[in-house]
Parts: sequence; structure tokens; C-alpha cells
Amino acid sequence: MAKQQPTEPWVFANELKRSFDVRKVELDVTAIPDDIKVLLVIHPRNIPEATEYAIDQFVLKGGKVIAFVDPYAYFDQQPDMQNPFGGNQAGQSTLYNLLKGWGLDMNLNKVMADLTFASGEGPRLLPTLLSLNNEALNQEDVVTSQVGTLLIPFGGSFSGKPVDGLTQTVLAHTSKNAMPVDLIIATLSGEPSTRGFQPSGKEEPLAIRLSGKFRTAFPNGAPEPPRGTRLADDAKAAPVPAKHLREAAADNSVILVADVDLLTDGAAVEVQEIFGQKLVVPRNGNLAFAQGFVEQLAGDQALISLRSRASFSRPLTVIRQMEAEAQQAYLGKIKQLEDSLQQTQEKLQALQKGQGGAQGQIMSPEQQTEIENFRKKAVETRQELKELRKDLRTDTENLMFWTKLLNIALVPVLVALLGLGLAITKRRKAAAKVAQ
Repeated sequence: MAKQQPTEPWVFANELKRSFDVRKVELDVTAIPDDIKVLLVIHPRNIPEATEYAIDQFVLKGGKVIAFVDPYAYFDQQPDMQNPFGGNQAGQSTLYNLLKGWGLDMNLNKVMADLTFASGEGPRLLPTLLSLNNEALNQEDVVTSQVGTLLIPFGGSFSGKPVDGLTQTVLAHTSKNAMPVDLIIATLSGEPSTRGFQPSGKEEPLAIRLSGKFRTAFPNGAPEPPRGTRLADDAKAAPVPAKHLREAAADNSVILVADVDLLTDGAAVEVQEIFGQKLVVPRNGNLAFAQGFVEQLAGDQALISLRSRASFSRPLTVIRQMEAEAQQAYLGKIKQLEDSLQQTQEKLQALQKGQGGAQGQIMSPEQQTEIENFRKKAVETRQELKELRKDLRTDTENLMFWTKLLNIALVPVLVALLGLGLAITKRRKAAAKVAQ
């Protein structure tokens, strides 16, 4: 917007410039320059078909692509044209034609919620802010095995099966205790965010790699650019149209990530000011994740295998699993309460219809009894929920205590026992010599 103040480049962009010659490619180009080796497609909001076609031909020529698309780009707030009060909504981006041509899809109306990798707890629990650890990252890949942790805010997931000739490798995924939720509850926390939660029972891919021999997603050739646009003018000015490629000559790789927010400074780094100087501290492995794949596709395989830019994390996986199971039981209780409320309301409506007339506005003894029974049941259910939370907190604290105790005291105890055993053995040998 005209009044919007210019912002500084992301730390991610500045870090790339330290190692690479970074060039900006406009969103409405009709061809990708041949001297570009790796193309980063970051949040292609309202990308024209002609530009998708340019990316398609770039891949078929052997160019590498890393695409970050998002059904709910929280850090890209756009004016909501359907809101008369001038509100904002999160931006969306996808590569519809390319994903379809490769056999994939990303639902723009859903984001992933995961109770196992959720951030926060209690009233601040945010299931759509995913804090991924090594369990959710591909440990066989040279990049994701060194990342440690990822923070994915309001990300989507990929579905579908790659077309013949392409293979899919999942780089990051949710737990089985996850499900897609509507955008309207994406930023809700606490109980409202988990109401009606029903896990899908399968791991949803958040980031994938497609490998193999790509075929064009535009079998009919280049799409016609919209009239009266710069794309149409460029097409008229082009002297000779480039040859349309239908299939790549060799195998290639494309990396797809269903989130853009992970690249932003708000999710990836913490900027501190010390003595007038800005100090950038990584919050997680988000920058290492993105930079690692750029280096990988650029050909620096040896460099990636020799260094890691993120700290490793060994989370207490048993505690996470225990919390997820207890949380699931807690959600089940909430659902029972909601179902009971709905059934009671239906019974009340039926009783009121049966009475009819003006008398229908006066509560009958049956209605009063029904309401009283529901109130009692609701109080009992809430008490059960409190006890469940208390038990969850107690069990979790006990498990953490014993885990820390074992981690801290186990080695000294083993050394002491070993020393005691050696001392006893030596004493017995000395006593045997004296006896002889």
C-alpha cells in the first residue's frame, strides 16, 4: 500500500546473500533466466498461469525449484474485501496448475492442527502452531536430519499421489494425532481450538521432495496471457517463442513446503539489540531447513554433510506421548458434554412442541427435571475434567522427575557401584592371598 513503510529484508534473504548471488525474479515473468540454478518460489500469491508455465519449463530444462506455499500466511495480512468494517485476513498462495500436473493438491481452506506437536499448554494451547522435533523430520535426509526443531505456524499439508515417473519423499510430517481444521479456528487457543477434535490417525506431509523425470503440467503449450496486461505486451514483443518442452531429458528434484511463515523473522529468529548493534539469534532450525535445501540443490552436498546450523534436540518423547493421550481423553470428555447438551436441547424442543400454544412458554415439570438432570451431569463432567487435568499434571511431573533423576544420578550411581564392586573384588583377592 502507498502509506506502508518499507521493511527490511528477512534474515533468511540476507543469509542467502552471504553465500549466493541472489536475484529477484518478478511474479509475472514469462520465462526464467537460464543462468539461474535454483529458483525459490516464496508465497506466490495470485501467480499468473504464464508464470507457472515458465516455472514448468524451467524444471523441464533441469532447473531446481524450492516452493513455499501457504493456505494461511499469518504474517501476510491482506485487506478483507468481504468485510465492510475493513478487517484483514491472512494471504494465501499455491501453485495450482503445477501441483495438479504433478498429481498433488493442497487444501486452501484447511490448516493442520496437531496435539502431539502443539505449542503451549492449558489455556494457551495452540494446536496449529506446530513445534516439530526429530520425530517429525526425515532422519535419512542429510538436511532434515541436522535441523533439530522446526516451528510451522498455521501450515497446510499435501495430498494426492505423484504421477507416474515421480517419487515422493516426505521431509516433514505431523503426528498421527493431527487433523485439518477450518481457517476460522486457525488462531484459536485453549479449549475452543480443540473442540470436536478427531485425529485422522495418519501422518500428514508438511514438506516433500518430488524426484524423477518431470512431464509438463501444460500439455497444450503456453497459456494465453490476459489481455491488457504486461504479460500480453511481453508476449507480443517476444521475437521467437521458446520451444515447448513436454518432458525433461533427465531426472530432477523439486521441494515443496506447505508453509511460508516459517521463513519470516517472527517465526525463525529473535533480534536483540546490544550496545546499539543488532544480534540475530535463531529460535529454531527454520533457517537451517531452508538454507540447507538451497545448498543441497545448488550442489554443495559435501558442505551440508560436514556442518549443521541448528542445535540438536532430544525431547522427552514418552512425556509428549503421555500428554497427547491424556489430552485426547480430555477432548473425549468435552465431546461427551457437547453431545449431552445437544440431546437435552432436542428433548426440550420436542416437549415444547408437544405442549403448543401459550402454554409452550411455561416450563413443565418434565422440562424442569430434564434441565436439572443436565445441570447435575454437567457439574459431574466438569469435576471429572478437573480430576483428569490434575492426574495428567501429576503423572507428567512424576515422569519428568524420575527421568531427570535417572539422567542426573544414573551415571554417578553406576560409577559408585562399579568402584564398590572393584573394591570388594580386590579385598577378596587380598584375603585369599593372606589365607594362602
